[in-house]
Amino acid sequence: MNDNPRNKKLIRAAMIGVCIIVVIIFAFAIGKRLKTKHEQENTISSMSQTVSEIEEQNSRIQETIDNGEDESYIEHVAREDYNYVKPEERVYYDSDD
Repeated sequence: MNDNPRNKKLIRAAMIGVCIIVVIIFAFAIGKRLKTKHEQENTISSMSQTVSEIEEQNSRIQETIDNGEDESYIEHVAREDYNYVKPEERVYYDSDD
């Protein structure tokens, strides 16, 4: 073996260089994983909000379906939304507005 101090310094410098390169590679790998995790959390949050909105819509639709069998609800919708009237009924509108 060669006990030359210059060789020992070169070997030590090479080992430090390799260690620094390995640390940099791990830092990039961890950074990439953290970025991916953050993006996935944002996607999950967005999808959860979408699910909540759809569940709310479903609830309103189900309420409409449930009320659709009620005669008074059907009459209300017919009068308010479609301006239907009963036979022989007259509707007057105030034209002062």
